[in-house]
Amino acid sequence: MDPLDPPSRAATEAPVDATAPGFEPDSPARAAEALNEPIGSVARQAATTVPRAQFIAVDGRAAQNEVDASLRHSAERRAIDERLEDAGLRSTLAALPVWGATLALSCLPMAAAIGLNAPLAGLLWGLAMLLLAFLLWQLPRRTRHHNGKPGHAIESRRRIHALVGTAAFGIALAPWLGGPGAALALLGLLCTALAFAGVVCLGPLRLAALALALLPLSAGFAGAMMFNDMPHRALYGSAALAAAATLVAVVRLRHRAWRQNTRALIEQSVRLQALETERDAAWAADQDKSRFLAIASHDLRQPVHALGLFAATLQKRLQHTPDEPLARNMMRAIDGLERSFNAMLDISRLDAGALSPRVQTFPLRDMFRRLHMHYAGQAELSGLGLRFSPGGKSVTSDPQLLERIVGNLIQNAIKYTEHGGIVVLARSTSTHINIEIWDTGSGIAPDLLPRIFEEFYQVGRGERDRTHGLGMGLAIVKRLSSLLNHRLMVSSRPGHGTMFRIGVPIGELPGIQEDMAPADTVPMLLQSPQMVLIIDDEEPIREGLRLLLEEWGFQAMTAANAQQAEHAAAALEGHVDLILSDLHLGDGPDGLEAVANVRRLCGHDVAAVLVTGDTSHDEITRITASGLPVLFKPVQPKRLYEALRQTLG
Repeated sequence: MDPLDPPSRAATEAPVDATAPGFEPDSPARAAEALNEPIGSVARQAATTVPRAQFIAVDGRAAQNEVDASLRHSAERRAIDERLEDAGLRSTLAALPVWGATLALSCLPMAAAIGLNAPLAGLLWGLAMLLLAFLLWQLPRRTRHHNGKPGHAIESRRRIHALVGTAAFGIALAPWLGGPGAALALLGLLCTALAFAGVVCLGPLRLAALALALLPLSAGFAGAMMFNDMPHRALYGSAALAAAATLVAVVRLRHRAWRQNTRALIEQSVRLQALETERDAAWAADQDKSRFLAIASHDLRQPVHALGLFAATLQKRLQHTPDEPLARNMMRAIDGLERSFNAMLDISRLDAGALSPRVQTFPLRDMFRRLHMHYAGQAELSGLGLRFSPGGKSVTSDPQLLERIVGNLIQNAIKYTEHGGIVVLARSTSTHINIEIWDTGSGIAPDLLPRIFEEFYQVGRGERDRTHGLGMGLAIVKRLSSLLNHRLMVSSRPGHGTMFRIGVPIGELPGIQEDMAPADTVPMLLQSPQMVLIIDDEEPIREGLRLLLEEWGFQAMTAANAQQAEHAAAALEGHVDLILSDLHLGDGPDGLEAVANVRRLCGHDVAAVLVTGDTSHDEITRITASGLPVLFKPVQPKRLYEALRQTLG
């Protein structure tokens, strides 16, 4: 049968077992046969020549995962036991030189005691013990050179056991070499002392410590054999047996205590490593979440920004027509979206450290006057009173950020106050001015006070109420207060009201006029038409900006990328008054490079404004460092107009 022919009817009607060992759904040829489809020679050749890549996203083996977890637990216990053995080896190696030095010091009087009965034996025994003490001293240094080689731990234990066993045999031999009487008593005492020192030093290695703990038995047996009278023999033997039993008990207690303490330290280290792993995983997840939110925010801001531009143009064209309310309501909905995005943007900018306070000395009366003008109408519509009492005081702070803090607190008080009113006043201390915002609202329970500064939290509501905002105002207040290093506190009594207090350093009057003069100057829009070069890779945004700017009386030319912007600047012969550029312009150069290129072609620093929907930490930091004015999408047409006026002014 020709392999290029379709499969026979019997083959096509035969059932296909997808669970059979030979069934591989990742092979194109087998998949085609399973689906009863003929396949050409090209596909068959691709199936045999292209390497297969597999990835199992969900294995669906919960029971197997439980078995794997049990195996992992057993493996972890074995790993802890291995680390415990290694720790015992390291501890013993560290203590060997100490016991070797003790052996070297003790072998001199012991050799002298042996020499009283057999001088040659005493000399040879003393030299042998000194050699063993030297080897015990050198063993840790030699072991370090072999550390990391396969089987080095087993080899090191063998060497320790061999040396300690040889030294124990030599020490046990000393009472048999000495004669009876005072020499035997001295040798027995020194044997017991060396055994005790060895038990203390070599306790983590239980076998070696037990070998040393039995040394007093050798001295006891030697005394029993050398003493003739029964009372001395029994007394000497009993003392040796008691000493050996005591040392064996010390070995057990020492080894058990060491193992418990060391195991606890190892398990604590394992837990710390697990916590570090979880911390790293949580940090990676947080980074992924932030990256996802930044991308999602950017993608959402683009169409909302374009929608706002078209809606503003439509509202202007529908003025004094029956359809004007529709356009006005559309603009209100877009303004609500813009406020939501801007609240999240403020949090991102504060977390990114992109805001730098501009501290100056200024009177509170000017800030209070602006706040009264801004919120008096809102309070009146809510049936609330709003009073300010600056008291002729001046403070040292960033006027815009401080006004944002107090404004958020006033707005929050208006939202949560149904009857009565709000009072904003300034109280003086020796070093600070306390700005206090009092309201007669429902108050906050004491256990909820720490939570009110969290993001997306609203007091007294199981679900967030969008009519009362996003629950971001107090989170922004807390971050701004921390940025300005102003003390922020809240006090509340449920059913009676709440008071927020911001502690601001006292300002000195001489610097007020110089600091405030530039801020009171409002830039004026030039009367002659201005040429604005719009750079954006989104066609709806380019078209919306062009139509809106032309409605405002500007001249506009659009470009989709940096290269088109250069062509436009060349066509205009450098007569560009302002560059309005998006930050991200596709795969080519970004908005910063596009602005730099246009400025180079024009021969001077053309005024420029960046517009972006990217709120990631790195991008906010990079934009801030550029020094260019920045608007974040979606941009309200009113804010765009004010930005153009200020930049062109």
